[in-house]
Amino acid sequence: MSEKVDLNAAQKKLAETLKGIGIDLWGTADPEQWAEKAFENAASEPRARAQERETAAAPDPEQKAEKKAAKAPARKVSIENLWMTADETVDWTEALIREYAPDGLTAPDRWSFYHRMAPSVLEGDRKAYAEVLTTLNPLGDLMEYAQGIVLRTPAADRLECEFECRPEHMGKNARRYLGAMSLRIARDLLAVLPVEEVSILGRMDGEEKTRATLKREQLLKRKMAFLDPADFIEECGGWIAEQA
Repeated sequence: MSEKVDLNAAQKKLAETLKGIGIDLWGTADPEQWAEKAFENAASEPRARAQERETAAAPDPEQKAEKKAAKAPARKVSIENLWMTADETVDWTEALIREYAPDGLTAPDRWSFYHRMAPSVLEGDRKAYAEVLTTLNPLGDLMEYAQGIVLRTPAADRLECEFECRPEHMGKNARRYLGAMSLRIARDLLAVLPVEEVSILGRMDGEEKTRATLKREQLLKRKMAFLDPADFIEECGGWIAEQA
């Protein structure tokens, strides 16, 4: 896009909904242009989250009862437990071979999207990665804790994420905040795409505050509720600034 275009009200509303996340395959680091591209993408394809609510088939009473019984009480998300939860893992191989969700719980339109994207995703197509990230928006709920997030897809087995820290979280608990963000970002991205590692860089006012590369194998069988996120990042070879 050769020149900037002022966002209209609809674009601004959508930009807010998409939580300010940019993807570098759109070819720009300009947040306004991220929003423009997001608007164009959403205009041509209804948002998956909205479709889920409208078209999801209701489970039968027995399934509904079992699911309700198994559901744990909701826990308020904060910096103190941000890394303990993550998005549900997408089984792209299962999505490739099955036209319908085997568990009967995934919304039909969501599974249809998985099924359509699976061949390209499993081939490591980076444009397919960008479409998945745009549609599923796995880091959207983290914008309460970041001023901006940019995702990059440099290789079929690797994702990169850069986030701008929020100053209000960079006080005495900055280490915990930086560790929690880094670990949660890695978990969400490893859940949504079949990459082997995620690199994270956290900045504030142009200054690096944390950097780490987390591999899928490092997160396997780890009890997230019992680890300190900052210590874990450093255990995995990452770095967190001593002074916020």
